[in-house]
Amino acid sequence: MGLWLASTVYAAVRGGSPERIVAGAQLCAGLLTNILGVLLRPVEGDYASVEVGVLVTDLALFGVITAIALTSTRFWPMLQASMMGCDLLGHLAKPLGPDILPKAYYATVAVWGYPMVILLIVATWRHRVRLRRYGVDYAWAWNLPRRYRDGWSVNELARPLPQS
Repeated sequence: MGLWLASTVYAAVRGGSPERIVAGAQLCAGLLTNILGVLLRPVEGDYASVEVGVLVTDLALFGVITAIALTSTRFWPMLQASMMGCDLLGHLAKPLGPDILPKAYYATVAVWGYPMVILLIVATWRHRVRLRRYGVDYAWAWNLPRRYRDGWSVNELARPLPQS
């Protein structure tokens, strides 16, 4: 809980647009999971059947992170979307194998949260490194310079344009 909150605050304060959006989405998902967990608590007990509240929250977070991965210039959202996909597959395991122990189902779903939190911290730190090194860190594909989108390398962008 402490690491999750620290990573969210760090990304919200020091991150670029993608990091801030994902930090906000993770914060909302964490709060929504707790709220829906109370409202949609299964009769059998925690993780004895599919946790609908957690599943709905994970689907929404997967949608946000996938949208970021498709439009951002960063690589890390693809990794995080993959981790969320594995998390969603964990939810699929319970209906396919109803005899799965609740603790195993919980571990399958919850284990992906830890690397996602660490990935957000590393992504925010890398954003700060790129800002120091290059002075700019383009967050979205439509913000990239036209020359870069036309196939110029980063090294060619650093040199002045040829005069003709």
